[in-house]
Amino acid sequence: MNSQLIRFIRGYVIIGVNGPSFEQLINRLVHANITVWNIRRKGNAGGECHISLADFFRLKRYLRETGCRIRIKGRFGLPFMLDKLGRRKSFAIGAAAFVLGMYMLSSLVWSVEVTGNEKLPEEQIIQAAKQQGVFPLQWKFRLQDQGTIADQLARTLPNVSWVGVELQGTKLTIRVVEATVPDQRIPQSPRHLVSAADGVITRIIADRGVPQVGVNSRVKEGDILISGILGNEENREAVVAEGEVRGLVWYEYKVQVPIVRQHETLTGNERKEFHLILGNRSLQLTGYWEEPFANERTAAERKQLQIGKWSLPIGWMVENHQETVVQEEKLTPGEAAQIGVANARADLMAKLHGDAVIEQEKILQASSDNGKVILQILFEAEIDLAVERPILAEELAPKKDEPPR
Repeated sequence: MNSQLIRFIRGYVIIGVNGPSFEQLINRLVHANITVWNIRRKGNAGGECHISLADFFRLKRYLRETGCRIRIKGRFGLPFMLDKLGRRKSFAIGAAAFVLGMYMLSSLVWSVEVTGNEKLPEEQIIQAAKQQGVFPLQWKFRLQDQGTIADQLARTLPNVSWVGVELQGTKLTIRVVEATVPDQRIPQSPRHLVSAADGVITRIIADRGVPQVGVNSRVKEGDILISGILGNEENREAVVAEGEVRGLVWYEYKVQVPIVRQHETLTGNERKEFHLILGNRSLQLTGYWEEPFANERTAAERKQLQIGKWSLPIGWMVENHQETVVQEEKLTPGEAAQIGVANARADLMAKLHGDAVIEQEKILQASSDNGKVILQILFEAEIDLAVERPILAEELAPKKDEPPR
């Protein structure tokens, strides 16, 4: 625990010391393991320092030995606050009633929030949670374990792959991850499988329909790969073409990568702030006089007092502020090219289907201009080429005999 917080809990006083042996008094106190801090010299005949309340009552001997006199300039800490409260009974009763009221109010669940649901109605999730005893104005101690509630909701709710329950303060959050259910493809009419892009066929398997191309065939966008028309001119039948067709497709990218990159690094300097937590409110205790850093990262660690399995609405929070500086990193042309190719590859894979495979990548052109490396990149990817296209009425019509010439 932070030393400032410990001093606040134990209590401390600010004393003014009069006498020519101020340094001798300080040395004797340090030798006797009496902690003093914020020591300041005041003129030639004394000084000022902070000392804990417990050590203050040990000063008499050392004052007598050094011939110094003291004067109390300030009293701080929890013991003095409690002493004031003891002399104000009505205020103490009101404060106790306030703390009790805060405890009672913070022991209730005030709101239930549902996140992550898209197709599943929120009302259905709220109703299922209510059956597990989760609803606004419910006592926290009457709730089951959060993991148990999540498991029961996962079993109750349809088309849900995961449920998480998190209780923060007086708000309970139910996070839902819905199961991915593939859409039922119900074709409304017979159709062909056609090419989605220009490419070269590497694999074709016709489960239903008539293949119109073979492996190593070059196709253009819109060419029929598997026909949904079976039979001959006299006896035709239109079906839904099904199968798998994969092919090589080429994509060209132009990317720019700056040679100088900026990134944040930690300097090692840090400062901490301690907060007293009462319910959903916090009171900052330390760090008022410390200058904030120009650039910093902040991380908070909160702890709550517990008695057995009961969590009290009282605790503390430590905010750690770490100073950061922006540093520049200069890349070589080779490093910039690697980053550019990686970025272009990631962008291409995000646009293609999940089963796409990049077979080759080649830098067609590389140049530098205005602090940037400019790349022209060619990717060769194997993708699923087949897309559906309805069969047109004129495709099913019998062909007319050509007139004799």
